[in-house]
Amino acid sequence: MSPAVFLEMTLTACITVWSPGPNNILLLSSASKYGFKKNLPFMFGIWTGSLSLMILSGIFCKTLASIVPGIQPVMKYVGGIYMLYLAYKTFQRLPPGENDAEKEPHYLMGFFLQLINVKIIIYGLTMFSSFILPHVSRIPLLLGFAFYLMILGAIGNLIWAFAGNVLKIFYGKHYKGMNAVMALLLVWCALRVVWIC
Repeated sequence: MSPAVFLEMTLTACITVWSPGPNNILLLSSASKYGFKKNLPFMFGIWTGSLSLMILSGIFCKTLASIVPGIQPVMKYVGGIYMLYLAYKTFQRLPPGENDAEKEPHYLMGFFLQLINVKIIIYGLTMFSSFILPHVSRIPLLLGFAFYLMILGAIGNLIWAFAGNVLKIFYGKHYKGMNAVMALLLVWCALRVVWIC
């Protein structure tokens, strides 16, 4: 994988997992209610669930590519289209609501949230099909990329948990500008994946 592709993958991953989504908004809400320390088991659950999904995404995409050899170019276009859809949804996103988490978050809640978190599932499939598998096929490297993608998500989770109400207030005031910048970056990444990779 070239440094340019790695940079584009990292940028796309950061935009996807650092933007508001189920994990980040729930962390923002519960951190402002219960504090950072009480959210640690919940975050560990999110991270292990996310790592599990990244590994499964890599296995699924690699297996599909070996069963249907011509699928890789098609998957690249599907990933690009999904990134354009994400850009559209990001541009239209409203600031998070005021709802707090009902129960104190725990490890299993975080882990199982990943299993139904469509954003993270499609994130893993998109990253592997559009950026990783066209350039890397060795299992140890694929596992390394799964871990790397999970780490990027974990950094985003930490940012949202630490930020608490501060980020919630800032995003609430400037969400249109932030959404526009993130959406344009996603469009740029989608175009690069489809026409350059």
